[in-house]
Amino acid sequence: MGSHRVHPLLLLLLSILSIATLSCSSADSPPVYDTDGHELRADGNYYVLPANREHGGGLTMAPGHGRRCPLFVAQEPSGHGDGFPVRITPHGGAPSDQIIRLSTDVRIHFRAYTTCVQSTEWHIDSELLFGRRHVITGPVREPSPSGKENAFRIKKYIGSAEAREYKLMSCGGDGNSCQDLGVFRDGKGGAWFLGATEPYHVVVFKKAPSTV
Repeated sequence: MGSHRVHPLLLLLLSILSIATLSCSSADSPPVYDTDGHELRADGNYYVLPANREHGGGLTMAPGHGRRCPLFVAQEPSGHGDGFPVRITPHGGAPSDQIIRLSTDVRIHFRAYTTCVQSTEWHIDSELLFGRRHVITGPVREPSPSGKENAFRIKKYIGSAEAREYKLMSCGGDGNSCQDLGVFRDGKGGAWFLGATEPYHVVVFKKAPSTV
């Protein structure tokens, strides 16, 4: 019986495709993990909790600074409160890879309904309130040229041996830089809000029930 020969050009093409595939795979950023050690997925719901529950509860929505709407992204005052779950998706579309990865642009919105009857997607506000830019929900009132007010990133928290602790960053505004996000009291000593400030807020992601 005769043997079948593979054309040398076909072998070369297959080799190039194999190398390209390996390069793309190795270039992927590491995944973000929840408190159970599972990769965060774009089709999952998660509570955003402080790494230290003595520092309060999970992230939620709250009015503030004399405004009823839009709602600010805030922190539950009690360490027993998980807040509202969020869904995190890649920014700029829905790629086939549904894993949420470190240091990549993502969009975040609460899986909850509000009396404001508007989007619960996060964005960094262009207005300074008490010298800080807040993370708020709802439509962007004054979009920047970059249009990335709703772009956020999750980065590994280096200051702890715990592998599943992270910090949040806003990468909106001018589109060229990212700012750490922390929590701070409002001007009247009331609610704790999320915004561009130091020190940054160290968080973990806890899987929420799929029915939420």
